[in-house]
Amino acid sequence: MRARPSRWWIASLVLLLGLMGLGNLGRAVMALRYARILPDLPLTVPWAYLAGVGIFWGIALTACAGGLYLRRPWSHWATLAVATLYQAHVWLNHLLFDASDYARQTRLRDLALSGLFLVIVWAILFPRRRRGSAALNRGQT
Repeated sequence: MRARPSRWWIASLVLLLGLMGLGNLGRAVMALRYARILPDLPLTVPWAYLAGVGIFWGIALTACAGGLYLRRPWSHWATLAVATLYQAHVWLNHLLFDASDYARQTRLRDLALSGLFLVIVWAILFPRRRRGSAALNRGQT
């Protein structure tokens, strides 16, 4: 029998995912705004890509937060998948599109934050078995 995470941990994860979702939606709005104001600004990716990615991940992360909050059966596995794919996408963008020296200098910090995020999500949603619970389920002590 798997140990269930406490409500406090789930609520914290809901808050984290909700804030990240809103942050991505805000990033999309800003990309659309800047595309109108600064259409000729040289970028490594188009404004539409930045807006689309923000909308996609904003909706995905917010949906996972809502699913966890409402205790939907799909929410645990969907959140694990979305969180992992989100970080993979972030790193793919870093490796393909970072153009400034500052972006390259902050990779170690960004890697640590990505790892911490994944550890938190996986630790909360994929808890290990409690010691003794497997033995108790088999009738052993």
